[in-house]
Amino acid sequence: MSKSAYRRSENIVRVAVVEDHTVVRQSLVFMLKKEKQVVVAFQAANGQEFLQKLPQYEIDIVLLDLDMPVMDGRETLKLMRQNHPETKAIILSMHEDPWIVSELLHEGARSYLKKDCCFDEMMDALFDVKFKGNHTNELVEAALFGHIDQELRFNDNSIRFQLNAREMLVLKLICDGKTSEEVAERMNLSKKSIDVIRMALLKRIGAKNPLELARKSTLLGLYKARTDKEITEEEQLIALEKKERKRSRLQDFLSEEGD
Repeated sequence: MSKSAYRRSENIVRVAVVEDHTVVRQSLVFMLKKEKQVVVAFQAANGQEFLQKLPQYEIDIVLLDLDMPVMDGRETLKLMRQNHPETKAIILSMHEDPWIVSELLHEGARSYLKKDCCFDEMMDALFDVKFKGNHTNELVEAALFGHIDQELRFNDNSIRFQLNAREMLVLKLICDGKTSEEVAERMNLSKKSIDVIRMALLKRIGAKNPLELARKSTLLGLYKARTDKEITEEEQLIALEKKERKRSRLQDFLSEEGD
């Protein structure tokens, strides 16, 4: 049965939406509720709230934001897989790094969608994941198949050097040419914390300075060089999301004050 056939049938998909940005979450819930074959069981602002609510509902799939305060999508996925393995997850994120996508798929996510994907693809993903077990798109295929040699090399070396997801992101930003201050602002950490991670990366990979770190990381397959345009576009997306998140929190505060 094709995915269009799934959507033409009387099948129902029960969904939870987890997204810390209130405007994005409510807009997505509004659009999903307009679909006759979709039941939005509940929504949550972070992974912790989602896991607290989950035992009270029966859902098929969670649309799970990757970057959230309190508990992010990666940790939420891990705990959900341990305690509620029957629930499937589709990750939503603005990141398109192949290694991040690959890691999340290997950790149990059934698909990975960019936040700027069209709503029709999201609907296809929901029905694919429920009835086929997974959903593929260009990003997923690139992570799993298009760069398989690079990904195998990355996985081998990330394990070899014992790098976790946070260290990999710091490594990427350093190799992009970012200072400790810029990395700290991006990751909402202190400069001191970033400096500690930076020194640990230099020591672990055997580099004397950031330039050597970038060279060795590229040779090891731990970093894929990006153009200035790619870096700038990602920074613009992150800045926009932070701005929208701040505005959403202000609206929530004003709403609470009004009550």
